[in-house]
Amino acid sequence: MCSETRPNAKPETVSRHFMNTPKVSENYYKEREGVLKVALELNSNGYVFRETSNGDIGIDGQIEHVNDGGEATGKIVGAQIKSGNSYLVDKGNHFAFYPHEKHKNYWSVFPLPVILFVFYPNDGKIYFTDVRYQLNNPKQNHPYITLGKSSFLNKVTAKNIFETTGDISVPYYSIDQVFSIMAKTICQNPTFHISYLDLFAQGLTNLCRHIYFSMDLALSIADYYNETEFGLGMGYSEHEFLHEYAKFLMSQNLALIDYSDYLIDWKERQLQPTFIAPLTVRGRELLEFIKIIENEFKADLPSTTLVRERSIEMQFRTHDDYLRLDLGKKLREIIIKQTANKVLPKAGLNSCD
Repeated sequence: MCSETRPNAKPETVSRHFMNTPKVSENYYKEREGVLKVALELNSNGYVFRETSNGDIGIDGQIEHVNDGGEATGKIVGAQIKSGNSYLVDKGNHFAFYPHEKHKNYWSVFPLPVILFVFYPNDGKIYFTDVRYQLNNPKQNHPYITLGKSSFLNKVTAKNIFETTGDISVPYYSIDQVFSIMAKTICQNPTFHISYLDLFAQGLTNLCRHIYFSMDLALSIADYYNETEFGLGMGYSEHEFLHEYAKFLMSQNLALIDYSDYLIDWKERQLQPTFIAPLTVRGRELLEFIKIIENEFKADLPSTTLVRERSIEMQFRTHDDYLRLDLGKKLREIIIKQTANKVLPKAGLNSCD
């Protein structure tokens, strides 16, 4: 027998009770949207994204470059991902991102390039930049990070993520091929007739554990080899030759050079960079290969070896050099005296015994 509801009966009121469990905020979904969109874009471009599984304190993950042959190249950058319109301030021809001071400090000393990705729901694009590079750039004179409006993630721009890790377009050669290329790659200027091999061998230092490079090294070699009646000629093509040499060292993994720091001098300051970098396993393999080649042609070569360190010296030459020594000594004495008189109570100075 079916029961019927009385026409004038009031419906029963059902009280709704919520579980007393943690709530998921809207911000969680917003941030996850950004991470997932970046991960999907990286995946579609053939790069490996490893999200930080725990302890995210400023780096959301790492991205590793994979070449056209499907090989992981070992070129890795850190990734910090933000999602939301509020993160970007429109400055006209670019966006501005204002980081917290603690994050600026953390990113600036991170051992890998740090790529900041910002998903901007207003236009659905993911903007990115190397935030560590900007923070360490001495010409950076504003409190925010710049994100160019043309620098958004897609199939064309994705490779720029690895711009500050070194040249990813050069093939990876065997050690015998590396040696051959370095010996045959010579600047075509007859007054600057030096090779990659000259720069590499003559830059060995610290018991051949490090490689040194600077303009003074290149000029010294070129001056010795110059057999023309003219003085050294140094212009755009010669600077490019030296730049390509440094990129070759990095592309062949011969030395651990911080390309991001190198680029600050090359791009921002318009200077030929100087560096001292430890050789890698491949760099040391090249030294052993050079010894083999020297032994093969021993009868035709001078009685020495290319695999030998050279010393690096910062010389005191001018009157001002020595005047700066006096300045340093005098300033030290003043600071010690003021500290002793408690003029500088917050200065925690330690002297050498």
